[in-house]
Amino acid sequence: MADPLRKLAVPSDPKGRMVSIFVGAVLVPSIALSVFSFDAVPKHAENFKIVLRKRAENVLFYIDKDLEMMARTRALTAARSVGPEKLLEGHGAAIRHALLEKGIDEGVFETIRLEASSPVMPLPRAPPDGSVTDMRILKEALRSFEPVPGPDREDAVPFSTEDGSPLGLLRFRFSCSYAHGTLLRDYFETEFTNPSQAFVIRVTEPDGSVLYETAPTPDDKFEVKRVMASPSFAGLRLYLRPRDRSFEREVRRLAIGKAALIGLVDMLLLGGLYLVYTNVRREVRLARLKSDFVANVSHELKTPLALIRLFAETLELGRVPSAERAREYYRVINKESHRLTQLINNILDFSRIEAGRKQYRFTSVDVCRVVDEVLEAYRFQIEQQGFTLEVTFGEDVPEIQGDSEALSQALLNLLNNAIKYSKDGKHVKVEVSQKNDHVLVAVTDRGIGVAKADHKRIFEKFFRAEDSLVHETKGSGLGLALVSHIMEAHGGSVELQSAPGQGSTFTLVLPVKPEKPGPEPKR
Repeated sequence: MADPLRKLAVPSDPKGRMVSIFVGAVLVPSIALSVFSFDAVPKHAENFKIVLRKRAENVLFYIDKDLEMMARTRALTAARSVGPEKLLEGHGAAIRHALLEKGIDEGVFETIRLEASSPVMPLPRAPPDGSVTDMRILKEALRSFEPVPGPDREDAVPFSTEDGSPLGLLRFRFSCSYAHGTLLRDYFETEFTNPSQAFVIRVTEPDGSVLYETAPTPDDKFEVKRVMASPSFAGLRLYLRPRDRSFEREVRRLAIGKAALIGLVDMLLLGGLYLVYTNVRREVRLARLKSDFVANVSHELKTPLALIRLFAETLELGRVPSAERAREYYRVINKESHRLTQLINNILDFSRIEAGRKQYRFTSVDVCRVVDEVLEAYRFQIEQQGFTLEVTFGEDVPEIQGDSEALSQALLNLLNNAIKYSKDGKHVKVEVSQKNDHVLVAVTDRGIGVAKADHKRIFEKFFRAEDSLVHETKGSGLGLALVSHIMEAHGGSVELQSAPGQGSTFTLVLPVKPEKPGPEPKR
């Protein structure tokens, strides 16, 4: 069966319901919206491509109209410099002569003339016999106002006096060399607005020869084109392309950007769900571990207290059959008292650590002497439980700066674990040695061992490995966490070599000269 501590709380758990609400109310709608958004991205990209093309077509439309307006303006300027009388009365030669007098080269215009408006005539009266209808009279009158159509490919612009009185239509046609050369170049170099040179424009003759372009385009790939219709530029072709990226690349860039943004939002949502999941799982696991801790500590307290009470009552009532049995009862009471003292010390020290109030008193410590005192005090209990104890002290082991009580407590926790978790191999070895600038205290047993995956986790508070013997043996889950904290406070560490079924070796690594003796490790 899977470890329940590794699973998230079930939906009936309040924290599990919180995750369910988060998934149902936030994540699922967000993912649905993301799926819809991903589906809408291609459509939006296609619409964006249409918008870009329309925008480019509008640019060419305005270029066409601007060139037509520029041609009309220059024609009006030339006509006003000559005057309406000569345009009305003079022949072609007379008009060209007048233009030359005003400094306008004769090669500018092919034709230019003023077409005067027809005079306003009174409406014909209807015969008294009524043979002609009113509608026919109106048509006859309107026919007199129709202008005479000009030649093909002539442009026309209203011509008026300086005071605004209309004189008629100025009809003109620029020469091909002037319109295709001078007018085009003047427009693109002086009047055409192209912010940041965003577009490249090319103008070609109907046969494809290039008249003008704002920038070279080696591959001749343009996005839109337009055929000019104004008489002076009839047949010329306008081409446009973006300077940096084609419409396809721009659309692809937009699609990728939107898809990446949607993906980023989804990743943030998934990250938020993962954080909620891990935090809730950690809180649930910690709550269960604390619950197990309370149950285990209660059992740890209950058992020695019951034994102490039982043997104390037996001694008090005088029901001891012999002096030897009385001494045995006293030994049990003493052993269980030590057991209670150690458990309470562990809990108190853990409480101080959690509150940040744990302090250590560092002095010069002979590690061999500390180990020997702990073993002498605990040897009887070890041997009473059928264990053999092997002790080895290295030569010339130097003193260290440390807290002797804290080191005794760390060693005692390791010895307790070695005894509690050894089922058949009842042998404990303690070895003190020096390696480089460190003093090593190794405690080796022949117990159940620790799986590789749990080598780091067993030093976490409340953690207990997944093993049947571990769960059959009551414990607080604080011993190794305290050992790790004590070693950190001494600037050292605790190392583990173990495998399931092959026993364990816990080694306290203590520096001879710690860089900062006595600091409280941060938690």
